[in-house]
Amino acid sequence: MAPAPQAATSRKIGVVTGLASESEIAAALLADATLEAEVLCAGASAARAAERSAELIANGCQALLSFGIAGALAGELDCGDLIVAHGLRDPEGTDYITDAAWRGQLVAAMQDNALLYREGAILGSPRTLRNPADKAAAFADSGCLAVDMESVAVAGAAAEAGLPFLAVRAIADRAKDSLPALVENAVKPDGRPDVARALAALLRRPAEIPATLRLARQTELALARLRMLEDVKEVLFGRF
Repeated sequence: MAPAPQAATSRKIGVVTGLASESEIAAALLADATLEAEVLCAGASAARAAERSAELIANGCQALLSFGIAGALAGELDCGDLIVAHGLRDPEGTDYITDAAWRGQLVAAMQDNALLYREGAILGSPRTLRNPADKAAAFADSGCLAVDMESVAVAGAAAEAGLPFLAVRAIADRAKDSLPALVENAVKPDGRPDVARALAALLRRPAEIPATLRLARQTELALARLRMLEDVKEVLFGRF
């Protein structure tokens, strides 16, 4: 007789985001869930992501999740596509593998709920890749599907502590999209938009207004896709 499947274990999970809007979505998903979790925002900074990860580990979290939006490196990805990372690569070429059990149960739950996703690697970058040429070069060099600024820092902290780690990201900008210069300084350390700085940047470069409006629409679409993870939140936030 085959052994009965083991029941999923609930762990205290630490969630790291890059933007305050991502943290708000995570908190909303967790609001009525029977899970123990702590959500911290890194304010679009790899260094702060490492600090927030260390704080979560010190607070007793038993697994770490990087949650939010990302930029596409692979040309076939579109706005709103969900990426479940099987690995992370840092700028020096070091690879981190996400937890196989957690990832496997999440993708099974997504399949059961007809949620489309892609599995692949995410590249960590200390800066925003603003133009298609930089994205194409990063894809050619790494083979990673997407790029963000926080996930690899969270992965490194989890690996050092011997904790399970996962990254789930929704695509905002496509590989072919050029991003306005204001994205370099558009986020405050608390992850909220620096509206005054963004408006000043647009006054200096009014030609970037269309690209800014496009990116805002794409970001909202990506955030909306993250909200659609409601039906898989138990596994997403640590029950695996």
